[in-house]
Amino acid sequence: MSVRGFAEHLGVNPAAISNWEKRGAATRMRYETQQMLDVDLARSPTEVKQRFAQTLKASATADLGASTVPADGSQPTRQDLGTRSQERTAAVLATLGGQHPDDLAYTPPADVQRLVADFLASTARVYLITGPPGCGKTSFTRHLASQAPGVDVQLLTADSWTEDIDLAREILRYGSQQAGEDPQLTLEDESQHLSRPLLVVVDSPQSRAVVDKVCRQLDGTLRQVLSGNLRFLLVLRTPPEIELAPYPILSAAIIPNQDHGAGPSLPLDRWDAGTAREVWNAQRRSEEPSFDALPQQIRNLARLPLYMSLIRAARSTEPLGQPNAYRLVEFCVASIFRAAGLDVDLATADLTAVARRQLAAAWPHHLLPAIEADPPGNIGDLTASPIARLVRSGPSGSLTFHHDVIREYLFARWLAQLIESHGRSTITIELLNDLAARTSTSGDLRGVLGFLLQGLDATSPELLAAVAQSPSLSITETLPLMLELTGESPAFATAEVLRVCASRCLHDNGLQLARALLHTNAAATALGAEYPRWMLRVLRRFGPAVWSDIVACVETQLPIAAVQDFVRLAQLDTVEDAVFLARHFYVLLAADDGSSQELKALLAHPDWRARAALAEGIRAGHAIPHQTMISIMESLAADRDYKVRATVADAVGRSTAPGLEHLVATLLEDRNWHVRERLLHGLSFKVADDDSAAELVIRGQEAWRDGPRNVRIAAQRLLLKCGREPLQDEDSSLSALFGLLREIRTGALRLPTNVQSALISQGVASTDWLVRTEANLLDRHDIATSAAAGISKEAFRRLRGGRALQVALDVRDIDHAIAVAQAAATAGVQFIEIGDPLIKSVGVQAISAIKQRTTGAWIVAEMMSADWGRDQVVLATEAGADVVLLIGPASIASVSAAAEASRRLGVPIMIDVPEGRLVQGWVQDMERAGVDGFAITTNIDLGVAGFHPLDQAQLIRSWTKLPVAVSGGFEPTDVEASRRRSWDILVVGRGVTDSLDPTVAARDLAASIELTEGHHS
Repeated sequence: MSVRGFAEHLGVNPAAISNWEKRGAATRMRYETQQMLDVDLARSPTEVKQRFAQTLKASATADLGASTVPADGSQPTRQDLGTRSQERTAAVLATLGGQHPDDLAYTPPADVQRLVADFLASTARVYLITGPPGCGKTSFTRHLASQAPGVDVQLLTADSWTEDIDLAREILRYGSQQAGEDPQLTLEDESQHLSRPLLVVVDSPQSRAVVDKVCRQLDGTLRQVLSGNLRFLLVLRTPPEIELAPYPILSAAIIPNQDHGAGPSLPLDRWDAGTAREVWNAQRRSEEPSFDALPQQIRNLARLPLYMSLIRAARSTEPLGQPNAYRLVEFCVASIFRAAGLDVDLATADLTAVARRQLAAAWPHHLLPAIEADPPGNIGDLTASPIARLVRSGPSGSLTFHHDVIREYLFARWLAQLIESHGRSTITIELLNDLAARTSTSGDLRGVLGFLLQGLDATSPELLAAVAQSPSLSITETLPLMLELTGESPAFATAEVLRVCASRCLHDNGLQLARALLHTNAAATALGAEYPRWMLRVLRRFGPAVWSDIVACVETQLPIAAVQDFVRLAQLDTVEDAVFLARHFYVLLAADDGSSQELKALLAHPDWRARAALAEGIRAGHAIPHQTMISIMESLAADRDYKVRATVADAVGRSTAPGLEHLVATLLEDRNWHVRERLLHGLSFKVADDDSAAELVIRGQEAWRDGPRNVRIAAQRLLLKCGREPLQDEDSSLSALFGLLREIRTGALRLPTNVQSALISQGVASTDWLVRTEANLLDRHDIATSAAAGISKEAFRRLRGGRALQVALDVRDIDHAIAVAQAAATAGVQFIEIGDPLIKSVGVQAISAIKQRTTGAWIVAEMMSADWGRDQVVLATEAGADVVLLIGPASIASVSAAAEASRRLGVPIMIDVPEGRLVQGWVQDMERAGVDGFAITTNIDLGVAGFHPLDQAQLIRSWTKLPVAVSGGFEPTDVEASRRRSWDILVVGRGVTDSLDPTVAARDLAASIELTEGHHS
């Protein structure tokens, strides 16, 4: 059959497949087209499938014979996309080195070589960097491009991209590669020929619409292009924070931060004062003052790398007086204009026109004046040195700001003049409210609002004061941002204004205003003696949401007398007050010797939560007098409640303070196993070999062997991480070794090279096949199939839009279960679910037994749990599960804990949608918590009652982009299930397991459903 004839047979427009004819055997199909081919082949008779296989074999032989080699017999060389990209990057870096206007020597925030090595060794494909404008994100990417070993780099500058950007086309264009008719397919083909990793840097797309477009396209690229050699470094400006849940593949592909788990891989921010001092003093000119001689406000502003660079460019700090960021940029811009010999007013007006044009799309408000079409003045003058510190020539001769902060300042300066002309009018209120509302989705507009408010506070504070007291001003967005963005001591924040704010924040929607007030220095003075009482009202109204804000206020603003009043007004017999005081006793209780009456009352508090909160305060690692800390720990270690002793055990284990050996020994012999386990977990956080703790564990090994399995595993993990021999207990030793090897493979755990190598060697020599598989995968000489390696979270999420089958083994007989699983896998079923009845009858060993005897399919463990989500994931993974399905109305906290374990172990988790939770808010909460898919499991006891599961699945799929599995008594005769596109994974139970011939039933089921061969992902 011809290509066009085959297209007609499939129902494809022949005009759409001309590219197939051009490429011939080199044709690579899109994901959706491949689905159609797979479906058609699956439905074909056996003889057709055999002819297809013979044709492929003959074609492969012909291609091999037709390949040509040079006359000398050497292999032809091919310059791949990575090589061409690196050549261009080298040229870009050389150009930037000669033109970059910043004379501030770069200080990297991280070890680039270690960062790149860890990233490439992990299974993640995206490294995410976030941070505010001016913190050095772009400088870091250029430093990485010049220093990263063993990797090619593309530097895609996204600040000029628009919403019609095509990411795949840009990547190919950078490497001088024709994109062809389908850039995505071309990139997929090029990626397969990469000789070494290619790291594509996408640096700071500007508008939130472009950020969304880039993230959606990156999500699609990760779904389509599966080469492990194509990696991405995505740089995003914050605040506001980027919500990644709408991009499921992207969010699953990000390597987590080693310290914080979920979130950006590397969050950048302002320098701390010590780093800023070191950078300034190391590079200051002889006529410049030392860092400590600068005014306090200048020192604070100079903690942002961009502002330090501008201060150095202005070559003077004297005229600034008492500045904010607006005044600083205003002074520096004017200084640079004068140094270039330009008229300050004219040059400012010209650049302001450019800024307005560039930001018009971000804020097309109907009250803003129309933008004039006339071009700015002499562009040649504006791009001449040293004005290049502000702008440079962009594409087609247009002007591009050297940094978006300058553009936002100029726009805000113009906007401040407009608002001043309107005065205390409804137009001013509407503009401010609308601009503040948009800052939740636009980093550009947040910068504009910050400069606008600081500018008005410097020139018209009485206008801002009047606006702040207007009942029409939003207290959820505008008023909090007015307090937050105008600096430490805004002029508009008079005592009257702050008293109004303090009253309005106690409403139900006043949380953000309350938090902003707690960070406003003048609020305590404005409220006077009422301030401690107001703080307590805020604490009781908003609870833990304001804990950190109150603590920051106490640490930086309140005098001792006010702190004492706050503590005196608190009611220790109220659990909420007591827990807060206990958790932050190191700030709120002034006695250094631990003898204060409040501390004694907390140590003897009748509610265990208050006593445990003291231990959590110690674990937080704040500066606490050593003797006070020891005294509290000793008291809590002898507490009557095991939960309190467990909390302090974790704190003791993590602490590096001297003099805790007796507490470690005491808690290792505690009468409660949970206390011992928490101590072992705390000790394990210190990766360096802790011989003293290891010796104590070894000395008491007889007692450890008699303990519960989870405690024995914790003891073994500690010994193995310290490079010591495990206890003589094979079961717990193998589980601990498996967990450590898996965490090393996912990048969640870093160990010294010698310890890691020893663990891999132990694993390779292990008699346990699961442990051996993990070790071989790390050792890079394993020939294991993708099923043996498991399915990654990213690959599982790629099942969305596919057609996968899952057979649920809701049986009790292990031999029958194995037989059905083998039959299903042979028929092409992708997932085998170990049902709760089988796990309860046989134990989690059923997971391992079926996985070991079933090749080509992934194993799903159904764990019935409304709590202890983390333990359920760990237990199933240690038994060999590839996916964990959580059943039960679990809390967000439990699901978040399960998601943390799934990230650490690289195991996807699905969650059943319980009755009453089929609402969009709950689904999106679970999505944000980190689940990888949803399941509709129809209760068999309902019979014909209740909603149709396919309808429920369709509704959920409209709320999320994650895959959705659905069960409901389906079998091969269900035309409805085959026809509808409301599911991604179809779960079948008794239709196969209760069949007299499961092999035939599974084969008929696979033939009746449009399958996607997801097990090849």
